Amino acid sequence: MSVESLQDKKLIVSKAQDAVYLSQKRNTPCFLGFLNEHEAQVIRDSLYITDDCLFWGGYSDATRVIFGSGVSEYNDFPITALRFIYKKEYRLSHRDFLGSLMSLGIERSTIGDILVFDSYTVVFVKTELVDYIKQEVTKIGRVGVKIVDVDLTDFDYVVEFDELSITVSSLRIDVFVSAICCLSRDKSQQLIKSDLVTINHRIENSVSKTLNVGDVITVRKFGKFVFAEDNGLSKKGKHKVLVKHFR
Repeated sequence: MSVESLQDKKLIVSKAQDAVYLSQKRNTPCFLGFLNEHEAQVIRDSLYITDDCLFWGGYSDATRVIFGSGVSEYNDFPITALRFIYKKEYRLSHRDFLGSLMSLGIERSTIGDILVFDSYTVVFVKTELVDYIKQEVTKIGRVGVKIVDVDLTDFDYVVEFDELSITVSSLRIDVFVSAICCLSRDKSQQLIKSDLVTINHRIENSVSKTLNVGDVITVRKFGKFVFAEDNGLSKKGKHKVLVKHFR
């Protein structure tokens, strides 16, 4: 892990400790985030997580979550989901929504997952921002949108993924990244050494790290993958593996 990453780790752990301390001192819930998967894992690895400490992003399997201390249920979290409705013929992306919201001066840490569908997009945000967003946002890019609240008690989302069947000479992380991202071995090693690859949401910078079935591999700008199955060796002695690539 790089010096910068170590500094980031110390900062996020310190903020989580502050949230725990304040919730205990004031006897009221305190929250931190939204956090990305790596940040959330850093807190899990560094703090003793008690029963009144929860991670929640608004729905099961959310990628970005809020850390809450002094909470007893998910309804305690200050999370609201907004549905942006627009004409089906327009193709808006995750980047379109994130860019439009951040252009208003909204910080990334106050925005959770952004789920894009055919004619609408659901964006999870800190509840304190809802009125401001509804007041200021009438368009995403050049596309007019209507914003309505989503009832989270009735919200369900199944993460979609593509299956990739590949063969690799070994289960080393550099070999794996090279295959799933269609990169040269040197390029995949550069990504790993630059702290741009995580295994199970922890930064991994050893190019020789061996993967196991079930590992979640995230490669910055290439996406998130799961090593789903190891189907044995081919006649040439290569591993036949199944990988799930989250959309």
